[in-house]
Amino acid sequence: MPSCLATRHHVLRTILSPRDLSIELSVLRDAKQSRSFVTGRRRTRNASSCTRAYSSSAQTSDYPLGKKTSSSKHEVSALLHRISAFLPRALPGSNTTDGRIQSSQLLSKLLSEVDADLCSPPEARTSARVVVCGADQWAGSHELITALLENPFTTDEAYSDILRNRWKNQSAYLTIEYRPSTSLVNGTLTIPASWLQQYPFPIQLTEISSLSSHPSLPKTLLKGDVLIFICNPLTKDIPALISNAQHILQRPNTILVLTASSTSEHALDYISKELAAANCTPGKILAVDPIRALEAVSALKADPSSPAAIQRYQEDFMGSRISLLGDVLAGMLGLKDSGSTSSLLAIRTQSALIQMRSALYASARSVSQARLAIDRIFTGASELQCQVEEVRARTDREVLVESGIDEALLRGSKEMKAVLESLTWLKMVWRVDEIDSLVSSALDRYWCRELENQLILQTGRLASTQASLTSSTFSQLKKLASPSPSPSPSPAFHSPILDNHLRQLTHSPTYALTPNTLTRPIQARRSQLTQHTTTRLHRDAQNAVLGAFGGMSGGAGIAWWLAFGESALSIGTGSETGTALGAGALVAVASIRWAVGKWERAKRKWVEDADRVGEGLKRDLKATLERGIEKNVAVVPMAAYEGLRELAGKQQEEIDVVRSDLISMQADVEALETVRPS
Repeated sequence: MPSCLATRHHVLRTILSPRDLSIELSVLRDAKQSRSFVTGRRRTRNASSCTRAYSSSAQTSDYPLGKKTSSSKHEVSALLHRISAFLPRALPGSNTTDGRIQSSQLLSKLLSEVDADLCSPPEARTSARVVVCGADQWAGSHELITALLENPFTTDEAYSDILRNRWKNQSAYLTIEYRPSTSLVNGTLTIPASWLQQYPFPIQLTEISSLSSHPSLPKTLLKGDVLIFICNPLTKDIPALISNAQHILQRPNTILVLTASSTSEHALDYISKELAAANCTPGKILAVDPIRALEAVSALKADPSSPAAIQRYQEDFMGSRISLLGDVLAGMLGLKDSGSTSSLLAIRTQSALIQMRSALYASARSVSQARLAIDRIFTGASELQCQVEEVRARTDREVLVESGIDEALLRGSKEMKAVLESLTWLKMVWRVDEIDSLVSSALDRYWCRELENQLILQTGRLASTQASLTSSTFSQLKKLASPSPSPSPSPAFHSPILDNHLRQLTHSPTYALTPNTLTRPIQARRSQLTQHTTTRLHRDAQNAVLGAFGGMSGGAGIAWWLAFGESALSIGTGSETGTALGAGALVAVASIRWAVGKWERAKRKWVEDADRVGEGLKRDLKATLERGIEKNVAVVPMAAYEGLRELAGKQQEEIDVVRSDLISMQADVEALETVRPS
């Protein structure tokens, strides 16, 4: 390289060196959650007015990398094993497709690799791992890496060509490392870029083109000691960014880089507040313009000896604010203070703490969602119970009141009284052997016959209500089987055993309502009147007739005895004929009078018994209706209610145990984080 160009190159690199940047920390405490932000101020007014770096006080401001050197490696390793064994209890086993990585399989593998890397010998840890990932294909990650690694003064022709075309024939990700020569072999780019050597230890870059470029990338994405996440706010709005990358934006070792040509301080404030509202507090938020930086490098590379090109390079490169990234990265690696140093072991230890904290955060979120799911189950069960209670109240009114039970019993009583009144003594005497059949026939025709028809009609309505409740029950289970939407998402709940049990109930022989479901009490009470009360009436009628004819025969006998009996037996003179006939007639009339009274009393007793049976019928109908609702109409929702509450209770007990263990491990992680070097 000519001496003049070498001099200019040294001057430019000195001007743009991270040493020229001063980063001031200001801590803002909030009543609910504490956050701090770092404002980078350059000597040039352009950069200072457009760039602000935010950090979480619970993450990087209070606990920078390199401050945990005294944390025991063995304690961290033991805690990694505990958390790895705990994760399957708190997280789903399979990978998820949303932006909140909550897979015990993924996180367990990640923690295992972190533990293996932490326990590896020092010679195995050769560089700090920095992962660069774009939110989408328009994020500008390619331009950012190219602008950082490009050397406009190199004489190596393959340097720029390989660097700028590094993604040809590459699909997943690239690993970029420092080497004296430039080559690209098997997804690994080795390049003599000074940017990779500006820190006390080498930097290994892992470049991922976009967040969804490959299904196996989540573990690679999260393994880095520092993650630079690049987003173009013009193509990816904040809600979409949070939805797709919430698990990334919640990590304290994440640097969120917004690639925009002009991003004001107010815009950064707004974005920071939006992220904080979604519980996303990345370590830093920067606004850079990688395209402007790359254009500046290309312009200088085209004419490196031109003062105008050098001036443009200085203005555009500094105006792009890309140099701030190196200072922020130094702060994330524990090198932001001029006298501070950091070892790779300290960086790996802090990375392990971050991984554990993120895994526990995912577990806490999963536990919270499980509690929400349990609340949904209880709510769904309560809704089913409310529906059943509404049906109970409505059917009591419709069946017991609108069917007119009192009116039907009153009409039936009047009809039966009329039938009994038509059976006078004389008619009864001639049809005494038909009393049973006559009254039983009248019972079948008149007693609660209209009520029976009404109850059959109500049974049809209950069948419709039964179908509606059953459909509502399965709809409720289907609703629980799908995740609840935002803003309070909760996982799905599905119990094949409960679903199968409910479907068996719908196909059981006792499930269907029959026409006599509600009329059985009427039939039973009618049978009671026929078999007992009417039989007694028939027997009393026969006794009355026998008594009457017996009395008449006795009266005739007494009259004959008084008239002829004494003289015939030569006992004495007989009574007068008139006296004898009068005595006999008196006995006969008295017997007939007794028989008539007995018949009337029997009829009145029958009516009284029928009234008592009617009162019993009311109670029977109410009990039958309640039993029909419980055993038929609401059997499916009530079984679902009991099953859901039982399952939710068991899950609640399990969640309480998991939550207790989670709190214990969170305390252990915090204890390791608060340890300070002596």
